[in-house]
Amino acid sequence: MKFDARVIGIPNHLAAAKKHLSKPDFQQETAKFEAAEAKLLAKLPAQKKAVSDFFRRKFDCISHFQCERFTFLRPLHDFACFLNGTTVEEVFQENAWTEALHIVLLGPNDSLIVPFDFPVPINVEVPGRRHPYTVCSAPRITKELDILDEYVAIEQTMGIRKFDAFVSISNADMEKYEKQEGVGRRFWAKWGVAALRGLTERAMKNSLAVIVDPQFSEVPATAS
Repeated sequence: MKFDARVIGIPNHLAAAKKHLSKPDFQQETAKFEAAEAKLLAKLPAQKKAVSDFFRRKFDCISHFQCERFTFLRPLHDFACFLNGTTVEEVFQENAWTEALHIVLLGPNDSLIVPFDFPVPINVEVPGRRHPYTVCSAPRITKELDILDEYVAIEQTMGIRKFDAFVSISNADMEKYEKQEGVGRRFWAKWGVAALRGLTERAMKNSLAVIVDPQFSEVPATAS
């Protein structure tokens, strides 16, 4: 499995999913977004039109970040929790708090980042699915990234603020860095900041979703 995140209109994502998933899996994929829309409409009644428009906004993929290491974001999650004296596991169990709550609760599996502001990530119950679908706020993630960047200072140490729109990183690339540079948790946390910042900023600028889902790692990011 690979870490895969793309900035795309939800109708465009579902059109690609229909081509690449089995009928039952596509129905489950559609149900995820229907349930997420219903939950957001209930949570954000004052933004009803904006939410409805968002879920119907057609837009080709404008940014795609992929890494062969499925746990790509784990060093960022660990570092964020470390700064608050806790662990990822404690945060998931709701026994602890972190300033980077939206980032940490993205987790390693499928999740959705939307361009709406709400304080706590939303767990969406989806019919036929055993675990909730997590919906996070892009504005909150950008604020959390800015706080983390005060500690990792990616512009000063890496010379960039965010990654380019289309990036693919192989395990071989990561292993080479680890062997040559002796890099550790903070180094990969910087990469996580750069990746998420690029995705969320492009999503907010264009009122689009960031769809994080490893099952689409073999699906082309461009229209076909």
